[in-house]
Amino acid sequence: MPLIMPWRNKKVCIAKDIIMQKKDIAWLFAVILLAVALIVTIVLGVMGYFSSMTFLTRDGDLVIGDTISIAVQPNQASVASLTFDGSFLPNENLPQTVQISGETLGSDVRVRVKAKIFGVEKEASFDFITTDHFEKQSDGYYYFDDILHGGNKITFCNYVVTPKDVDLISGEKYVLTIVVETLDARVQENIWQNADL
Repeated sequence: MPLIMPWRNKKVCIAKDIIMQKKDIAWLFAVILLAVALIVTIVLGVMGYFSSMTFLTRDGDLVIGDTISIAVQPNQASVASLTFDGSFLPNENLPQTVQISGETLGSDVRVRVKAKIFGVEKEASFDFITTDHFEKQSDGYYYFDDILHGGNKITFCNYVVTPKDVDLISGEKYVLTIVVETLDARVQENIWQNADL
């Protein structure tokens, strides 16, 4: 039944009964779906933000002095990074055990290790007091003089020596990155020896 509304500019208006049609239901469904998607996106974004802040501020970072075990695979490079404070003196021996784990290897590999410091102005590197089976070559790598057999673990070093030619700033954080490269021992020719270094 139409309603008469005489209060509008002294004209008579007739309002129709409101009947919802199929196209109106589709629009209503789309609006509700978009509202739910917006709410879920906001909730997930907030949760992700707080999760990342927790991850970045956690105390689980490796620091100089922590024992490290670097798992390796054939013909790959594996990396471990440690943070350290610049308060150490130049040429100071710091206890640091680094092990190279071949426990998941299915084959035997040759091993070499190199390290780099990030956060310093000029290029510098730590020296390592290694076990008897590692020797530093002119290319800056420490080469393992034997083959790492699958299922075994070897110790690369027990101490690191801070660089003597770099001034570290006390209170600043630096990153020491250790890269372990492997080469399948079944390869007849050692390509590391033949590369232009």
